Amino acid sequence: MLNTQSPSLPVPGDETGVLAQDGARPSLGRRVIVDAHRRLGGYQAVPLRGRPSERLMDPSLREPHDGSLPALKSPTFLACSCDDIAAGALDGLDTEHVVLQIAGGGAQRGLDTDLLQAARARGFKLAFDVRLLKEYEASVPLASYVILEMGVLPLDLASMMARAIQKTTQAIPLAVHVRTPVQFKQLAAAGVRLFEGRWYLQPPTVADRSVQLSYASLIKLLNLVAREAEIFEIEALLKHEPTLAYKLMSHLNTAGIGFGHKIESFRHAVMAVGMKPLLRWSALLLAGSAPGSVAPAAGTTAVVRGRLMELLALQEMSPGDADQAFMAGLFSMLDVLMSTPLREALALMPLPDAVREAIVQGSGPFAGLLELAKACESADAGLLEIVSQRYRVPVDRLLAMHVEALGWAEQLGV
Repeated sequence: MLNTQSPSLPVPGDETGVLAQDGARPSLGRRVIVDAHRRLGGYQAVPLRGRPSERLMDPSLREPHDGSLPALKSPTFLACSCDDIAAGALDGLDTEHVVLQIAGGGAQRGLDTDLLQAARARGFKLAFDVRLLKEYEASVPLASYVILEMGVLPLDLASMMARAIQKTTQAIPLAVHVRTPVQFKQLAAAGVRLFEGRWYLQPPTVADRSVQLSYASLIKLLNLVAREAEIFEIEALLKHEPTLAYKLMSHLNTAGIGFGHKIESFRHAVMAVGMKPLLRWSALLLAGSAPGSVAPAAGTTAVVRGRLMELLALQEMSPGDADQAFMAGLFSMLDVLMSTPLREALALMPLPDAVREAIVQGSGPFAGLLELAKACESADAGLLEIVSQRYRVPVDRLLAMHVEALGWAEQLGV
């Protein structure tokens, strides 16, 4: 189990999917970007290790045949300069899913419109800071996205700029460093369509009973599956909850689960995989069924956190413990998913002691895994370095596993 006394995990090589064919190691963290409905809309790439030029060599950005990390389907916004473009740094990048976020022109080339047009011709979409476009009006027609930096712009000015972008360009406004629901609502009303920030992951201070009520039948299902109730008991619940039954069967038949054949009934599912694995998929259904007041991206984050903890646990724990690590990651966000204080939310369902200890007390065999997963979500270089050394997991390994977990969640469609 991961702890301060555990031996270092081996640094993986090409056979484990961390290195690209050219030997490049993962160097980018990813922060989630959401759309106006607070669903996953993309990722902001954050350089976390190595030289600045290594961000463009990250294997997760390459064409699928050039690297073994999974290709993410949602766009990744990557800082890039005209100097980088001139140096050939774009060669091999995934033109379909990498958006070049032009961070100034570069010390040598400046903002070279011809180079940017050539990048567009190759299939890349370009994103510009709104202040950069004000200085270089010739680049406005090249912009697919215009970025509003909320750490710099006052809210009213950013809203006014968003309206102007909508009226005068074909570009999509993207606000970064959004910190509060007030900012989100005003910017969305002004026409901003993409948002980077973690305001929607804040736990509630007061329980929203309507959210808990919407989960009532699913919580009953989770409790029945958790105690391995008789199949007829669970089937009786599903007969009275046809919507829940439909969602569960649809979820079990998604491509990411891979039974190899269509699941026709709950009884069939139990026969195919057993009761304990079905607890996992029922929990995934909870994460993917956020009611209106809960951001769907919160469910995505919970699934990614659980999967990342599972991948870490599989390095040195049993498959059963790794499955509990997954549950600890997912249920660690139960307060956000149910808009209910954490202890009250956790009281609604039975959990193994080790899972509860990690979530509530920050102790036990899964506590370190949870800390590592949260550090990956933050994409904070200093924090990642601290937890990497504390638990002796190389940063590039963490980053590679995080990309793998993101890809897994995308495949499930949560």
